Amino acid sequence: MTWKIELGEQIRRARKNAKMSQEALSEEITVKCGESYSHAQISHVENAKSAPAVNIVTAIAEILGVEFEVGGCKIGKRIEHAGRLTLMPQQLSFPFGVEHAFPSATLKLTALPENSILLEATFEHGPQTPLKTINAIVEKKASA
Repeated sequence: MTWKIELGEQIRRARKNAKMSQEALSEEITVKCGESYSHAQISHVENAKSAPAVNIVTAIAEILGVEFEVGGCKIGKRIEHAGRLTLMPQQLSFPFGVEHAFPSATLKLTALPENSILLEATFEHGPQTPLKTINAIVEKKASA
């Protein structure tokens, strides 16, 4: 099962459990995110025809009061503890096959077969220091 199918099924199940139509959910997303999101887009996500942006998925999770789990990663609303609001850690998202430049480093992620990712990072420590490159293959941890 691909991650888009997995996420789409979870969104559909949560929306139906909340007894909310795609139209009502799209209106809530539009208000929450400040950008138009149609019921057709929700249908495409639920049927794994398109991938939603992270801000859309988190908005859906907050609106429906649920947490989604895809490929071992959780996407959900803020967690409340003892009446205090605790923010969830921020998650970075980088597309595969694109070099991402930062002031002193570049990063490139490449999807490999068998649920692995090649991480290529190059760091610059200063004008007199040569570049340092790190290449690593990260494999998805097998579930217990």
